[in-house]
Amino acid sequence: TYPATISTIISRDYVEREKKTLKPTPLGETINTLMKDMFPEIVDLKFTAKVEDELDEIEEGKANWVKVLDKFYSGFDKTLKSAEEKMDGTRVKVPVVESDVVCELCGRKMVIRTGRYGKFLACPGFPECKNTKPIAEEMQGSCPKCGSKILKRKSARGRVYYSCEKGKECGFITWDEPTNEICKKCGKTLFRRKKDLLVCDNELCEDYVAPPVYEKKTSAKKSAAKNSTSKKTTAKKSTTKKSTAKKKTDTSGDKE
Repeated sequence: TYPATISTIISRDYVEREKKTLKPTPLGETINTLMKDMFPEIVDLKFTAKVEDELDEIEEGKANWVKVLDKFYSGFDKTLKSAEEKMDGTRVKVPVVESDVVCELCGRKMVIRTGRYGKFLACPGFPECKNTKPIAEEMQGSCPKCGSKILKRKSARGRVYYSCEKGKECGFITWDEPTNEICKKCGKTLFRRKKDLLVCDNELCEDYVAPPVYEKKTSAKKSAAKNSTSKKTTAKKSTTKKSTAKKKTDTSGDKE
């Protein structure tokens, strides 16, 4: 259950990855505090160990599983109903993290919020000021086109990509992750395309490796379906022509 649990708390933004560790988010800390207040007996480090001991006793025949479950559920049911009554109509306020970025529209310091596609900067003056900005993480290396900083961003579908900080002014963008390695031919930053494959994304370099072009699977399916339909239509027309020609021949013989 460990991978499923980790996947769930990450997808719900209760924790976030920080290198090789998991760090609780403001939302995660708020939810954890709420659960500890409402379910103190369950949100307890000793709870799992206690349940495992009871399961061992059931396996060894020292305890009756029906009585063990009944004992747990009778107390849990009361706690759950009590929590529902206390939380009825209550809105939990998640603390926001203030950034150093100043809103250019109203002068307030922007805060970090979480949306459908991840974190972003928003003006705390909403709804009077609706200014928002994407959060971009600065990466190692530099842009192979203009030498500016490379920023880590996320697409609308949540896929990570990397682009020059100058945006459209430069136009450099790639799916390959920048590294601290340097190309021996042009001296530009090398990018990691696969686990063990470093490539040069400088189009003017002799060692430049163009990214692979992927065909959409849906297009391939549509093409196959179209060809199949075309073949069926052709076969149907051919059968119709043969049938018509046979009828004409039969009719001609009757007249003679």
